[in-house]
Amino acid sequence: MLGSKDVGASLVDAQSGVAARNEGDRKGGAMSGSEDVGASLVDAQSGVAARNGGDRKGGAMLGSKDVGASLVDAQSSVAARNGGDHKGRPYIPDGFKMTALGPLPEEWQVVRLGEVADFSGRIGKHYVTDTSLIPFIPMSLLPADALYITKWEMRQPADVRSGLFIQEGNLLLAKITPCLENGKQGIVSGLPGGWGYATTEVIPIRPSSGLDSEYLALYLKMPNVRQSLASKMEGTTGRQRLPKTVVQALPIPLPPLPEQRAIAYVLSTIQRAVEAQDKIIAAARELKKSLMRHLFTYGPVPPAQADQVALKETEIGPVLEHWEVKPLGEIATLQRGKDLPIQNRVAGVYPIIGSNGIIGYHNEYFLEGEGVVTGRSGTIGKVTYIEGRYWAHNTALYVKNFHSNYPKFVYYLLQQLDFSKYIAGVSVPTLNRNLVHPVPTALPPFAEQREIARILQAVDRKIEAEERRKAALQTLFKTTLHHLMTGRIRCA
Repeated sequence: MLGSKDVGASLVDAQSGVAARNEGDRKGGAMSGSEDVGASLVDAQSGVAARNGGDRKGGAMLGSKDVGASLVDAQSSVAARNGGDHKGRPYIPDGFKMTALGPLPEEWQVVRLGEVADFSGRIGKHYVTDTSLIPFIPMSLLPADALYITKWEMRQPADVRSGLFIQEGNLLLAKITPCLENGKQGIVSGLPGGWGYATTEVIPIRPSSGLDSEYLALYLKMPNVRQSLASKMEGTTGRQRLPKTVVQALPIPLPPLPEQRAIAYVLSTIQRAVEAQDKIIAAARELKKSLMRHLFTYGPVPPAQADQVALKETEIGPVLEHWEVKPLGEIATLQRGKDLPIQNRVAGVYPIIGSNGIIGYHNEYFLEGEGVVTGRSGTIGKVTYIEGRYWAHNTALYVKNFHSNYPKFVYYLLQQLDFSKYIAGVSVPTLNRNLVHPVPTALPPFAEQREIARILQAVDRKIEAEERRKAALQTLFKTTLHHLMTGRIRCA
């Protein structure tokens, strides 16, 4: 059995990209490749047992065969490998028992959530004066990827015309579609005064002393649990809601309280790593925005030297003296793509580029080489760069003529333009290329175009690497969540 802190520590290794092995820095230094990230996740699952001969903090280790077995979902596969019933009946390992939720450790219980949590709402007395500001949590502040709710709006009593009474420590579960399906929920933490109000579209849950709130919140994130709850929603399409009685009747596995806390510790460690990756990615994207503003104004010079470059005033503002200002259509001529209804598509290898990127594949193409495609209808402002053969859909505009400019520079140029000024249509926003083509645009010489593109590509590679690391951690979370909540991996 793995100690929860040992497992947590190994997961931090995964989050940091195994910095020690790669001489990297998770805050922006060298990054581990995909193979290293994959290896680090295996290390996290096995407590780094496989490479180090045991738990790196001296605890018990899971052998590689045991870990492999624990990661197999299908009960029939487990049965076959362990000599289970040849008729396909579930294999019950030693120390497990059959329950309404499937095989679980013998010391675990299965209870209905209403037996171990309070759904009654208000506890104690609370007073409001005319000058009081009341914390209010709207649906928009319920997180989908975090454990805790730490943000709220402070409202005047008169502005809280409808709301549900909540208290510190309540787990708020979204009950309306699509918020329930999207996983919106959280534990109220740090609420001023210890109480407030929330949207009526949530179900407040207060776990009893025998149920850890983090453990419950994490259990409710299991895809099969969320799907089961969603299948019991009532009401008209688009406004369906989950009855409180369904949540109260939900069967949950109940390990001993110390094991609940250990499970929550391991899973919350991974979740904090995911949240840290979100911050890293957000910072990298902000860096890219800042760089683009600098590069398209001062060119590829260090920010410290920006005050040394010679600028000229133009109709679009200050521009480097040696840059030109041309209509966008003379830099990159845009052309509407071709329609390709779903029923006419034939499975193939050539990507179909729509307004939001790749939307499918086809066995034919009508464009090849370096391509830049931007949204025309529906999603406006998304720009896609592609190399090879492809089909530009009629919901997009593709660059028909680069006019001898560097294609990757044009890709970044279109990203920093504000297309919202040139949108027509109300129900379906549509970008009119005839309005875009005359837009005056700054154009550097070809050599500077390449250098600007090179700098921005380096930032894009950083963002892509951090997004891959986040995806690896999310996969680890889903896998570990399943195996901890079913007892296939145990925490001391």
